[in-house]
Amino acid sequence: MPTKPDEFNSSPKRVPMPDWGLVVFEARHAPGFFGEMKDAYAKFHLLIAGRALWESGGRDFTVAADTLFHIAAQVPHRQRDLPGEPVTLYAIHYRPELLRPELTRELSASGMLPIDLQGAGNDQARQIRALVQEMLFEQEAQRIGWEALLIARLTDLAVLTLRWTRGGDRAIDRSDESTARVASYAARLKTEFYTAVSLDDAARSVGLGRRRFTELFRAITGESWRRHVHRLRMDYAAKLLVSTERSVTAIAFECGFEELSHFHHSFKATYDTTPLAYRIQFRPKPHS
Repeated sequence: MPTKPDEFNSSPKRVPMPDWGLVVFEARHAPGFFGEMKDAYAKFHLLIAGRALWESGGRDFTVAADTLFHIAAQVPHRQRDLPGEPVTLYAIHYRPELLRPELTRELSASGMLPIDLQGAGNDQARQIRALVQEMLFEQEAQRIGWEALLIARLTDLAVLTLRWTRGGDRAIDRSDESTARVASYAARLKTEFYTAVSLDDAARSVGLGRRRFTELFRAITGESWRRHVHRLRMDYAAKLLVSTERSVTAIAFECGFEELSHFHHSFKATYDTTPLAYRIQFRPKPHS
């Protein structure tokens, strides 16, 4: 259901849920907006303007632009815009069964969950906005497979939300833009350590010289770039050796090593044993 340019809401906007279980729409609040809700569906809200007080489960949240909210199904909550600052937001209403059960359980346990995207970092904020923008575009265009794509992007939102709130990343002073860029890079590196890049490549990717990048990276992670990448690769290799049946050659590839001999040398230097010996030593013994 499209939103008219001059449509403002003094109470929560209700958009019919399609049979397949997901809808994305804009909501523009009139001055004095107030809502008291308990919905059978779950929802993400991305605020893009205004400020409001949201309440749920005895907790109060003052929210503003660049806040992403998740509200689980059947969670009572109130929304009240602050005087003179009516909210504009994008809402994603969905049936919880569209997500994998473990994601739904985690999100439901949080009740009402806010994320300050400015605090999360520029890259994360752009990533969330891009997901919502893509969902809006696909819903409007309705090209082949658009429903499946919206469910996939909903899953992306759920995963990112849970990772940022459960990740335990080191707190970063983001008042310095260079520090923020390196912090975002360090966060991405946790899932991109296998890529073949050099220290110079990493520095260039955040628009810094080698020396400044090295200083900031060590301040943020407590390690040099090379040591940090090496540790991430070795930690992942050890995990795969114990928890999977993958060959040592496959594990070396998955961890970013182009030469098997280099992987063997690095692993032995780190763990003082060979990959196969490590697997034998630490793999859980089958129950007899």
